[in-house]
Amino acid sequence: MSHRSIRFAAIAGVIAIAACAPSWGSLIADGVTYTLLETALSPTEDQFTLEITGINGPADTEGSRYGVNSIAFSETSPAGSVVSGTLAGFTFMTGGLNAMGCDGTGNFYCFKANTKPTAPALPAGSELIFTFDLTVAQAGDFANYDPDFKIQWLGGKSGKYDLVSQTLAPTVVPLPAALPLFLCGIAALGFTRRRRAA
Repeated sequence: MSHRSIRFAAIAGVIAIAACAPSWGSLIADGVTYTLLETALSPTEDQFTLEITGINGPADTEGSRYGVNSIAFSETSPAGSVVSGTLAGFTFMTGGLNAMGCDGTGNFYCFKANTKPTAPALPAGSELIFTFDLTVAQAGDFANYDPDFKIQWLGGKSGKYDLVSQTLAPTVVPLPAALPLFLCGIAALGFTRRRRAA
């Protein structure tokens, strides 16, 4: 393998890692933290992971949460380009949500729990993770996607829980910590080849 080939392989490896790096967005509402991770699976399909932490913990100003009944995100651009979505235990629907759950209106898509969460409340400091796949009509529809996020909680709190409605603007996650090791390995391979050729 020539030095040029080795350099090309190293550059291609870095580009491949960067292209697959997930994006993320995070927000805190009522003392609960919501983090959204996004990873491309194909030109028209992305996988999202919503991590919810601090549930019923000391910072949670509402508490007594049983679980999530509905989650909604704004559509990608152009409007209506999300053609399907899958989330285990939930039904995919078009439209947003209000305090009663998925309402079928607006430029959103929604996941409604097949079974409403009931008592008891989740343990203090609980974490929930929801992983869902979305398919869009054509490649490029996920570009610059900063989803508006809504969630409907059910629980023992008297009255309705605040309907979170905020934007989760994804930013690129830094490249993996293992990347320097990968690059050093490529460099060492090139150095070894060079010594043998001399």
